[in-house]
Amino acid sequence: MRGSDWDKLVPAAQNLMERLRNSGVVVDVDSDYKLGTPELQIQPRRDLAADLDVPVGEIATSLNAMLGSVIVGKYTSGGRRLDVRVKLLAKQRRRPEDIARLQVRSRSGELIPLSTLVRQEERPAMQTITRQDRERAITVSANVAPGHSQEEALALVEELGRDLPPGIFVALSGQSVAFQESFSSLWFAMLLGIAIAYMVLASQFNSLVHPLTVLTVLPLSVAGALFAIAISGKTLNIFSAIGLILLMGIVKKNSIILVDYAGKLRETGMSAREAMLKAGPIRLRPILMTSLATGMAAVPASLALGPGGEVRAPMAIAVIGGLAVATFMSLFVVPSFYVCADWLLGRIRRLFGKPSTPAQPPP
Repeated sequence: MRGSDWDKLVPAAQNLMERLRNSGVVVDVDSDYKLGTPELQIQPRRDLAADLDVPVGEIATSLNAMLGSVIVGKYTSGGRRLDVRVKLLAKQRRRPEDIARLQVRSRSGELIPLSTLVRQEERPAMQTITRQDRERAITVSANVAPGHSQEEALALVEELGRDLPPGIFVALSGQSVAFQESFSSLWFAMLLGIAIAYMVLASQFNSLVHPLTVLTVLPLSVAGALFAIAISGKTLNIFSAIGLILLMGIVKKNSIILVDYAGKLRETGMSAREAMLKAGPIRLRPILMTSLATGMAAVPASLALGPGGEVRAPMAIAVIGGLAVATFMSLFVVPSFYVCADWLLGRIRRLFGKPSTPAQPPP
């Protein structure tokens, strides 16, 4: 929390911490606002000092001399020059009431009790005063409560930040900022991976449509992963997002196996529908074998049995759920899209007067 007015910032931070504790979304709420031992603050009464003809500097000098010490001379001992300091004895400056015995001389030479010229206030002293971007700052920290997500906690903090006094605002930092930055980087990596995968597949199949056929399985895999995360009670966090990226690289192989084999059958003169009807049963075994092997490898991590297993579990659950749905649906969606795309391309070619690619006769 930041603000220029310290008197408003402290109660605002304490109020925010109390509301966070009562929300139940976070636990272990703490801040770096720590009060130290009480200190005595002495402020001169300038108007009264002027009436009594006492310079304010004289008040400061007297307090410094009696409580802090001042150098009044030097002496030589053993070839070394040492300072001579004046200060009250320890037993004479232990309590705030001891200041009442001090006196200050006015310009006329009259001795005036120091207690009549100053105001005394005893209050706890700050251990540290933190500033960020040239503003006073109080750092409030907390941990996410069981059964809640970090996204809920951040949304709660942003909501509470709208009710702060003017000039006081909330600035996220620490793990919350790293969380948002990491998610932004992961989504960017996911989109970049899809784009690169499309370009590689386009160069391999020498087509702009067949890569789309392969990539149609990606939405299905994401839906399966999110469903598995939901029914298992996990959250969409950094590790489950990494599992989604990993899943996208795994499930494309099923579509590639089907489309690649169907393309080879098309070279023998088969239509798109006939090629897919023949490629499906032949490629079913390798698809099931690779999918089951990958899914079974993720089962131990999904059980979260060992130390730190709760961190790896969302990633493994996302892989298992997405792989199960994508494997089953890819056997229906990918062939259907392949046939429909081939029919649509034929219609477009005829519409623009371009002949369709003639099928080669079987060898």
